[in-house]
This record gives sequence, structure tokens and C-alpha cells, in this order.
Amino acid sequence: MAKKTKSQLAAAGTKMDPTRTAVADAGGVAADGRMGKGGCDWHLAPLDEKNLSRREQLTARIFTMVQVVLCLVLVATVVSLSMSGTGLSADGLQEAFSTNPAMTVSFLSACAQPFIAYLVRLVRRHYVAGDAGYAAANLIVLLCAEMMLQSMVGVVAMAILLWRVWRRGAQVMGDWRRGRGVAEVLADVSGSVVVLALAAVCLFASTRIAM
Repeated sequence: MAKKTKSQLAAAGTKMDPTRTAVADAGGVAADGRMGKGGCDWHLAPLDEKNLSRREQLTARIFTMVQVVLCLVLVATVVSLSMSGTGLSADGLQEAFSTNPAMTVSFLSACAQPFIAYLVRLVRRHYVAGDAGYAAANLIVLLCAEMMLQSMVGVVAMAILLWRVWRRGAQVMGDWRRGRGVAEVLADVSGSVVVLALAAVCLFASTRIAM
């Protein structure tokens, strides 16, 4: 097999990729068997993880690093609580949360980060499978959630991931939305919406505490 050129690797999975197979026909059925409403072509060719371009290799490493960092946020928060005067006992935590309500919000925000890391893992799977619209949409919702959680680490992480997937995601975002329909789009981002709802509660609580 001939070695792929840089231009071929850069075009992998895009509309310029001659090997792209998931093109919907007039009836809305993609070549891989997926159905899109109105014949929308919204699914890119899957990435070959054994033959990734340098850009996609870096993207894969960033996804892994983000998942690890998000989990460490909770670890750091627990360590911080354990080093406080009240400790991690039930009575100690109750006392700490009652005397410092802002700490409660911070703890809830930290507890959400491992779940966000799990959602990022799902985003990566869909992105590799060619569902770049799913990946971009979920990262947008998660970015909004991290802003509401006031987590600087999470905001930076989601922004970087969105930047990495946007090159492919922007090509099919509109077709993905039309092809999936409102109900299926909501189902696709349901996990991220749950985090967004929790973030809204935390933001409301932070606002009330600051008043």
C-alpha cells in the first residue's frame, strides 16, 4: 500500500476524502446504513486510529489528558477538604458546608467533573466513528456548563477540545442537526444537558450566596 501524503491525511474524513463512504442517497440512507432525514449527509468516514494524521494524533492525546485532568479536579478538592480543620467525616463535612456554603457549591462542581470526563470519552468515540456533529454539539453544551460551574480548568479544557474537533464538526453540523431531527438531537446531547442543569443550579446558588 502506498504511503499517504500529508494532503491525503489532512483530507481524511472530510468532503475532499475520496474514501469517504457515509454519503446519504436521495432517500436519506447513508452508505453505512444510517438513515438521515431529507437525505442529509451528516456522517463522516471513521478515523483509522492506526493511521492518524499528526493533527489527529495530537487531538487523541488532548482528549486523554482532559479526561485525566477533570478527574484530578475532584481528587484535589477532596484533598483540600481533608486538610481543612473539619476533615472528611460526616460531621466535619456538615459543619464545613454549613459554615461556608460556597464550599458546598465548589464541591458539587468538582463532583460533576468525573461525569464530564465520561461524557468526553463518549464524545471521543463518536468523533472517531465519524459523528463529528455529535462531538461538536456536546462540547458546546459542556463548555456552557463549565462556564456556569465557574471551573476555569473545565472551561479551558472544553474550549481546547471544541477547537480540535471543530474542523471536522463544522462541515456537518447543519446536516447533522437536520438529519437527526429535534428529538434525536436532544437525545444525543441529553447527558450534557443534565450537566448543564446541575451547573444552572450551582450558578443560582452561587448568586444567592454572593448576595
